[in-house]
Amino acid sequence: MTITTVGVLRETAAGERRVALVPDLVPAVARLGTTVLIEPGAGALAGHHDAAYRTAGAVLAGRAELLSRADVLLGIHPPNVDPDRDLRPGQVLAALLQPQRIPYLVRKWADRGVTAIGLDLAPDLPAAYPLDADASQARVAGYRAVLLAAGRLDRCLPPWGTPDGLFDPVRVLVVGAGHAGLQAIDTARRLGAPVDAVELRRRERAAVSTVGADLLDLPGLPPVADDRELCESLDHERPAWMAGLAEAAGRYDVVVSALALPGRMPSVLLPTATVARLRPGTVLVDLAVGPEGGSIEGVVPDTTTLVGDGVTVIGAGELAAQAPTTASRVYAHNVLALLERLTGAGSPAADPVLGPMLVTHRGAVRHEPTSLLLMKATALAGLP
Repeated sequence: MTITTVGVLRETAAGERRVALVPDLVPAVARLGTTVLIEPGAGALAGHHDAAYRTAGAVLAGRAELLSRADVLLGIHPPNVDPDRDLRPGQVLAALLQPQRIPYLVRKWADRGVTAIGLDLAPDLPAAYPLDADASQARVAGYRAVLLAAGRLDRCLPPWGTPDGLFDPVRVLVVGAGHAGLQAIDTARRLGAPVDAVELRRRERAAVSTVGADLLDLPGLPPVADDRELCESLDHERPAWMAGLAEAAGRYDVVVSALALPGRMPSVLLPTATVARLRPGTVLVDLAVGPEGGSIEGVVPDTTTLVGDGVTVIGAGELAAQAPTTASRVYAHNVLALLERLTGAGSPAADPVLGPMLVTHRGAVRHEPTSLLLMKATALAGLP
């Protein structure tokens, strides 16, 4: 694919402080034979000011000019633009798209002939790891989740005590050992807390021991092979999940729920009645929370509530945006890997890495779960 110009958009979502490309990587993008356009102020909230981009060789361009000139548009979130007015056929859009949350906008991109690439949709292949922005941002979120819990906890995470002896340690439970969960485990361990993890997937179970945590097996829930089998377990064995966590959670001071699966609404695993029975001072952080809810009943993104007799429940929201300098830097490396792959590829649809990341291409919605949502909506509306 020939790319002559890339454009970096300023994020407009409330609370978003990240930027898709940092000044340090502008020269690397330019070496691909491309001109880099930056919308003024795009990196300011991540500590990267316009002067740094100009020094690195980028060109500042207003939003209208950037949308008009760029072959590839880069962002963190889907841009708040009118596809019919602001985008053009053949233009590439790359961001964390979460297409199943925006199916009608995806349909408009397809109708406009835009190639939309989800940096949150990298396949599970070694060659795709450098492009996997979902993983890079999840790791930042897992780190922030533990710090958030520590800030609300009424005790210190590291071993603490007096000359006469140590106090009881703060115990941490992490539910789900994907990218966010593993980073939460590692962060809590580095802060001195003993950590247990609930995880059924075999590969993730093996990773738990490498970061110093112990596996906690819930009764009646055997290990599973992969995400698909984990989804089946959550669908068919939810009573066992809820009973096991209800019994276990009371032994911990911090519970981080990080069991988020791509394209799936979170399953409620900790109902309000269970949370209310936890001991006062317990802190729960739900990293799986989204507009559809979370794994803790009633949790809301970017909201902290008290339940029962002093149990704190934190809906995480976009935690990676709270560490914008680090999050932007790792995201920019994902973007660079994407551009390198695009410029070296023929048709992205035929590429084993890029193909699964395509949400729209050549007038079609290629992301199957989103396409199915649109087909069901069309059928319900009685349209042909």
